[in-house]
Amino acid sequence: MSPGKALVALAASGWILSSLTGCATKEKEQIFQMEGRYNDLAKRHADVQQQLSDADQRLDESARQLDEKDQLLRSKDVQIADLNSQLAKKPEPAAGTAPGWTSTAVGDMVTVGSDILFAAGQATLTKAGQARLDQIAADIRRNYAGLPVRVFGHTDSDPIRKSKNRWTDNLDLSANRAMAVTRYLIRKEVSAKMVEAVAMGEHHPVAGNTGAGKAKNRRVEIVVVKQK
Repeated sequence: MSPGKALVALAASGWILSSLTGCATKEKEQIFQMEGRYNDLAKRHADVQQQLSDADQRLDESARQLDEKDQLLRSKDVQIADLNSQLAKKPEPAAGTAPGWTSTAVGDMVTVGSDILFAAGQATLTKAGQARLDQIAADIRRNYAGLPVRVFGHTDSDPIRKSKNRWTDNLDLSANRAMAVTRYLIRKEVSAKMVEAVAMGEHHPVAGNTGAGKAKNRRVEIVVVKQK
């Protein structure tokens, strides 16, 4: 081969090698870019999987909390049903007594609202209160002769305001009302040895101290103690 042809052949070989090297570099760049995109997609996939796992845990926790709330609601429903059943039961009347008497674990009891017995803030019996106590005294003489009688005076929770010149507090008012009822029963031939007045004040309510509940709390309870 002549020197000129050899140079041409060498130049051609260099161009081919250069072309091949350039192609390889482009392929490497493409592979590198594809690997980068793959790694990015793999990371995104892992993030999505973690988010799905976290969401599943939150759903499981929410389901657990809902189940606990359902159990609590079912328990409350049972309690409410029991209370409604108890409220639906009418008090057992005491045998042989006038209407209004009920049997308790201690003995037979009758409750009279203070609004019937007394004017507001007063401890002097009204005519209507005396008439009701006449019936009660007759019941005691007829059905409970010789048994202890307790007269419990109760008030609502309102503090004494208008009648501060008469009563120190609700306990004082309830004591005087219980004594007024006791004295009247004794006048109606209930044995003075067997009857006792007890002041309770506002500390034993039977209803909420709002609205109509206050009227229920203002009361006098007369209990005939059954001896065992």
